[in-house]
Amino acid sequence: MVAPSEFRAFVDAYYDRFIEVLRSFDRSALDGVLGVFETVGRNAGTLWVAGNGGSASISDHTVCDTSKGTHVEGVPPIRSISLASNNAMITALGNDIGYDDIFSRQLAYYVKPGDALLVVSSSGNSPNVVRACEFAKQRGIPTVAFTGFKGGKLSEIADHVVWVPVENYGMSEDTHQSLMHVLTQYLSHTRAAR
Repeated sequence: MVAPSEFRAFVDAYYDRFIEVLRSFDRSALDGVLGVFETVGRNAGTLWVAGNGGSASISDHTVCDTSKGTHVEGVPPIRSISLASNNAMITALGNDIGYDDIFSRQLAYYVKPGDALLVVSSSGNSPNVVRACEFAKQRGIPTVAFTGFKGGKLSEIADHVVWVPVENYGMSEDTHQSLMHVLTQYLSHTRAAR
């Protein structure tokens, strides 16, 4: 059994490092992301969101926060849809076409002018989110990437990149989730002030 003092030391070290991570990323990158979210809402477009694993959960949570979380009476919500949430669609595409195309193929079915894409990937190299980003760019759809580690391919191709320079999945995902809360709570605040 682990000694309580050893566990507490681990917890303290995790949060000390996490605080460093929160202070280390370039906050100015959020300006462009906010602009994309505002434009999608203003133009009645759709914010498409994609990610794998923990980032898929962040994708789903983003839909809640950008829709319900920014809704103010009399102001249309920001319409958002997670490409990671339809299990039947994902498994059909994965089985019949290939897992690398589960997000880009959905975009091919649904994306339209006025929409935008947010992809979340700690490595920045997941083939299915990279392909989704490439597809969106080919269609002239604004792209946003939240990445970690070394930024990966997404940091080279997305229009707006928020790179969290940490090689720890938990801390990368913790930060990405907090970014969603910061952005959507700010949007809620500014919409309520109108």
